[in-house]
Amino acid sequence: MKLLGAHMPTSKGMGKAIELGKEIGCNTVQIFTHNPRQWKGKEVTADLIQEIKDAKLKTGIEHIVSHDTYLINLCAKNEETYQKSVNALTDELIRCSRLGIQYVISHMGAHMGRGEDEGLKLVAETTKRILSEIPNDVYLCMETTAGQGTCLNYKFEHLAKIIELCDNHPQLVVCLDTCHIFSAGYDIRDREQYEKTFESFESTIGLDKLKVIHCNDSMKPYASKLDRHEHIGEGSIGEEAFGLLVNDSRLDNKPIILETPNPEQMHQINLEKLKSLLVPS
Repeated sequence: MKLLGAHMPTSKGMGKAIELGKEIGCNTVQIFTHNPRQWKGKEVTADLIQEIKDAKLKTGIEHIVSHDTYLINLCAKNEETYQKSVNALTDELIRCSRLGIQYVISHMGAHMGRGEDEGLKLVAETTKRILSEIPNDVYLCMETTAGQGTCLNYKFEHLAKIIELCDNHPQLVVCLDTCHIFSAGYDIRDREQYEKTFESFESTIGLDKLKVIHCNDSMKPYASKLDRHEHIGEGSIGEEAFGLLVNDSRLDNKPIILETPNPEQMHQINLEKLKSLLVPS
């Protein structure tokens, strides 16, 4: 089954976000469970849990993904920021377990001058501790990054190292962002480069660890290290890559989520573009 959806705004509530996703043609959605620029979210109440359940039942959408707060950095140099990051990510994972949301996407962190090796070790050490404190029905999805600034996880080897240092924990998985990997230097613009990149992912991490895909074109050129999303087929990646992506049987039953600009006006258009690229089996 192809799971195609978008990050839906939650200004009218999480349940409404799921319903709006259904209205524009999604069968999977991503949401924020609280303001992504704040450390703490509202209490998870019985009413909120029921709201999500009701929206799932009404829409038939079972595959819901959360993105954590942008503030989190699991290798922050500032001790207060580090502790807040640990608490925020732990809380989000527990919150999503209670809400019936399976995957929490996280950028994990930037080394802030520590160096990549030290940063990866600290992220892994912290992640291992967080994983020991969460329910077993929720997964931490480390997102590939563009490599902007001192961000970690712009190389597949970074993700593989954290997984290794966390003893291949079953709840530690990966979200691949097409814009980010392209900007980081993994080409997917034609079949040859697409296959080369996914073969690299398979040999370095393993496709069994890939659980969510963020589907975005790139405003910026290949290997720019800049994270700027563009509408499908209108950026530097181009339409062919997304045709390969949505028709890749290895990605069946994995949420493919749009995070393209101007969501209110363009998510439905971008979603229809993805669907138009599907080749009937």
